[in-house]
Amino acid sequence: VFCAFFFFQAEDGIRDSPVTGVQTCALPICAVFTQPDRRVGRKKALTPSPVKQFALEQNLAVHAPENAGSKDTLELVRAMSPELILVCAYGQILIQEFLDIPDIGCFNLHFSFLPSLRGASPVQTAIASGLKTTGVSLQKIVLRLDSGPLAVCSGEIEILQDDTTPMLGSRLSEVGGNIIRQNLQNILEGNFNLTEQNESKATYCGIIKKGDGHVNWKEETAHEIERKLRAFYPWPGIYSFYKIKSKSDSRQRLQFTKAKIVEGNFECGKIYPDMTVGAHTDGLKILSLKPEGKKEMDADSFLRGNSEILGAVLE
Repeated sequence: VFCAFFFFQAEDGIRDSPVTGVQTCALPICAVFTQPDRRVGRKKALTPSPVKQFALEQNLAVHAPENAGSKDTLELVRAMSPELILVCAYGQILIQEFLDIPDIGCFNLHFSFLPSLRGASPVQTAIASGLKTTGVSLQKIVLRLDSGPLAVCSGEIEILQDDTTPMLGSRLSEVGGNIIRQNLQNILEGNFNLTEQNESKATYCGIIKKGDGHVNWKEETAHEIERKLRAFYPWPGIYSFYKIKSKSDSRQRLQFTKAKIVEGNFECGKIYPDMTVGAHTDGLKILSLKPEGKKEMDADSFLRGNSEILGAVLE
């Protein structure tokens, strides 16, 4: 996932783009915009985005404004006179003043077949919803969320049974890169058609929040929970709470990192001897987990030191 946008600027001659790897028809990349450096990890070290690191390695100009719509940012972009801006997973809304700057326009790579799964989490939602296939769309950006006309769509990409968000996202990123390689020159030359989206078929997906990973064993089926585990990997993960009176009345958090579906009738939320937990339908055998404040471990290792959890009901 790029989490950035790239500016193409008119210049004499043709050269290979260091990002796309194709000839850019006299429009080399003149700048890369990405999110500001963020504090990451337990030590809260200030860390640049992967896009910034890569762009600097390629000797590209990099900018990381807190607000892409600020007066200073707009002035900076206008001064560059970009012909085309490509966007992918940038994480900020671009205002109309910004969209009007490039002559050809601003185009966005979105990881779904628009108008399905407009919004911030199309990869997670595709996995969690149990979709069999997905794809990549290149759309011209308008002010309404992911509603711009479509320039190109990929073929269908199969969602595998063991896909996590990083695994599927990586394949979609490669597909998106190929879309740019195969269509960039036509876009630069104006040799393309735009197709309006069918608003009657639009669906939406929101920003993933930490609380979305809390499992509801009474209402969610084992299949739904297993898909959510893969969709919410590595963040926010899926988790539940338990209490053991012999130790403490306070709740302890358990994050589940690997599991498989077990068919059968189980009490919702109850932990059985083989570390199977009952769901609304069927059960989920926990293979590995991460107790609160500890490292990830396999379920057998956890049970050897926490056998009293058997029979407890997860909340």
